Amino acid sequence: MSVDPIAVEPALRGARLALVFGGTFDPPHRAHVALPALVREAVGADAVIYVPAARSPHKGDGPVAPGGERMEMLRLALAGEAWAVVSDVELRRGADGPSYTVDTLRELGAALPGVRLRLLMGADQAAAFARWREPEEIVRLAEPVVMLRAPLESEGALMDVLRERWGADAAAPWRARIVAVPTLDAEATEIRERLRRDPLDPALDRLVPAAVLGHIRARGLYR
Repeated sequence: MSVDPIAVEPALRGARLALVFGGTFDPPHRAHVALPALVREAVGADAVIYVPAARSPHKGDGPVAPGGERMEMLRLALAGEAWAVVSDVELRRGADGPSYTVDTLRELGAALPGVRLRLLMGADQAAAFARWREPEEIVRLAEPVVMLRAPLESEGALMDVLRERWGADAAAPWRARIVAVPTLDAEATEIRERLRRDPLDPALDRLVPAAVLGHIRARGLYR
């Protein structure tokens, strides 16, 4: 039987708790590195597993950059971060259609039987969580950790939305899952538009890690 590559990642050797952080990472930006690092410290996790999506079932459009390019950009963004792991689990499985978080968690859990997983998500994703495939199973496999971010930048704002949509009893457990992190001004859509207009735009230097920006320019991505 072959061994899943993630099972031998140095960051996961001896790990007891790992965060699973999915997204298109199209491209990876500074907030993708800084915020999970803060959450990892806040919850006492040993590692963060970054999972680039093939195509999100919650978004109509697919990623702009190919999966291999996004994997490489993530590795460049996270170089030197001993706590970070990049997994191609969704790219391998989801090439032919949408890839669902619950399936990713099942696969990661099977590959990492000694590691407790928690799912890292933004407040906007938490607000829509009831529409995800098998949300109760997701919570069982990897209890969520929620980062506050626009437009739900306070615990009260998020809890109000959850109570309105789910009722007070169903929303109550989510309060303990919220972690306050700074709001960083970095949006992939804005970054792609800046790259399309002018790849040498000086504003990109504060939004995108230097190694990632160099790769984008060298490869002519997002033009």
